[in-house]
Amino acid sequence: MQILNLEKGVFFQMGKGQNWRVVHPDMGAKQITLNHGLHAPGNEFNQHTHEGSEDVIVVLEGGGCIRQGHIYTPIAAGDVIFVPANEIHGTVNTTDHPARVMSFQSPPDMALYRGDRNLPPEETPKPKPGHRSGVQITSMTKGGPIFVEPGHWRSVVSADRGAKYLELDYIKLEPGDGFQHKPGTTEEIYVIIEGKAQVKAGENGWILKKKDVIFLNPGDEFSLFQEANKPLVIIHCWAQD
Repeated sequence: MQILNLEKGVFFQMGKGQNWRVVHPDMGAKQITLNHGLHAPGNEFNQHTHEGSEDVIVVLEGGGCIRQGHIYTPIAAGDVIFVPANEIHGTVNTTDHPARVMSFQSPPDMALYRGDRNLPPEETPKPKPGHRSGVQITSMTKGGPIFVEPGHWRSVVSADRGAKYLELDYIKLEPGDGFQHKPGTTEEIYVIIEGKAQVKAGENGWILKKKDVIFLNPGDEFSLFQEANKPLVIIHCWAQD
């Protein structure tokens, strides 16, 4: 189990925005990655594909568009974008304000970090005529409800919705709420979106805030409790078996 932060990743180049890898193979991850991006108005995360990997992009601040060739589909803070393997996609900040996003991927695609996907505009892949996009855009608060834990839980990306490698839940905890994370069989990631959390694992404890990240190996467990007088919002993403 590792405690990380979105703003303390390793920089990588993709288009003109600022991008960091937070969970990645070089720090021990084998099944899942987490990236963090901050894009000024006009910045584009270049169109690309992942031949064998799925992407889930979460818009944290601002907005823009998912670009697929000449098609621009609007996205805004709170949206979750599921991108199947082999689907051409990029993101563009078409607004007048900065956009902050994070993205999960499974299995990891090291070509992204090597710069192999960072192609000039004339070489970026484009969808073929007649292609029907498999990209799904969902508000993180409007996934299917889960009735298994205290708080407000929603399933946003899952096998039931066509995902093969990733699953993602939205969690909102009110004052007094908490849960016990039971040992899993795959790598998992929790990201604090709003609020403050008390986390305990064995004899270790942490107070986590916005942008803090929990990376779990198979078999790790911990307890988490809402720590302030305002709601705690968390994104939980994991690799499927």
